[in-house]
Amino acid sequence: MLALLRDPRVAKLPRFAVLAAAIYLISPVDLLPDFAVPIVGWLDDATLIWMALRWLSRAGDDVEKAGQLDIPTARRIDQKP
Repeated sequence: MLALLRDPRVAKLPRFAVLAAAIYLISPVDLLPDFAVPIVGWLDDATLIWMALRWLSRAGDDVEKAGQLDIPTARRIDQKP
């Protein structure tokens, strides 16, 4: 995931969504407070992080299918090591 966050060929919006979700996770402001509704409050945080990471992963898959990115190394496939 870190390689996908750093790669400029991956779309900016999914990368921004992951960063925004991480900020939301550590932020004291919450849509559903964890202390008021414990289980549901944690689930909304987990769901938001999961959705953002899934979007980033799919954006990386789109780049990989286009033949531009080697996911494990985050290098161009046609590049020499």
